[in-house]
Amino acid sequence: MKELRGTATSEVAAPIEQCVALLRAVDGYPKWYPEVVREVTVIETADDGRPTKARAKLHVARGPLVRDFNLLLAIDVAAPNTVALTRIASGPSDQQRFGVKWLLEDHGQTHIRVTLDANLSVPRFVPLGGIGEAMAEGFVHAASQELASR
Repeated sequence: MKELRGTATSEVAAPIEQCVALLRAVDGYPKWYPEVVREVTVIETADDGRPTKARAKLHVARGPLVRDFNLLLAIDVAAPNTVALTRIASGPSDQQRFGVKWLLEDHGQTHIRVTLDANLSVPRFVPLGGIGEAMAEGFVHAASQELASR
């Protein structure tokens, strides 16, 4: 198991409500961040239609690591400013974790902060230095670009 951690921030002119709508619509991630988020299928929704569970395929390619991760994710929206995507374990002995948490704050513009925290099964000899930071930066950059284009 290897630990991946990263944090990134950005400022966008879009209102928080628009940012939350983009980030909770997980099936749209492959459109605006296709380099990493290859597929997302919503498999469960709340009564209001908001996704609560999805299957996702993430592609990580950095240095010697080139790998796809198939994840079952819980989507939690804590209105009005937090969206969390958290891997659901396949059983009690499953030690892998993956989480992306978006925090949005109004500072005249919307301040976006994303935190990535993962513990994934990767061979021990594969160096992962900087991958968590790069993934977090990629997520926040792609989301910011998508929001700016709307």
